[in-house]
Amino acid sequence: MNKKNRPLQAANSDIRVSDVTPLTKSLQAPKRTPKKHRARVYMLRTGIEGWTENDILRYCRLSSGRNYATELERQLGITLERIDEKNPDGIGTHLRYRFSCRGDVLKVITHM
Repeated sequence: MNKKNRPLQAANSDIRVSDVTPLTKSLQAPKRTPKKHRARVYMLRTGIEGWTENDILRYCRLSSGRNYATELERQLGITLERIDEKNPDGIGTHLRYRFSCRGDVLKVITHM
């Protein structure tokens, strides 16, 4: 009588494997881009038109857009041009910021 090929039992096998099954996905969630970096990249991308506090809120999802502009001014010793604009609803105004010269833009790029 011939023996049938049977798979080895775990107790008799010589392979030492952990009892813990690995996770199906071991990928970590991607880290979110820092707030200051998002704000500065947006400021640089706006070009000659500049940006408003509302633009930073809308496109970067960051509140207090003026803080990012004034922080750049303090840290780098630059002066941003400020233009007072009326709100679309006609009630109140807000500031539009833009870089005053090319040298200021280069300072921001090297600072990043």
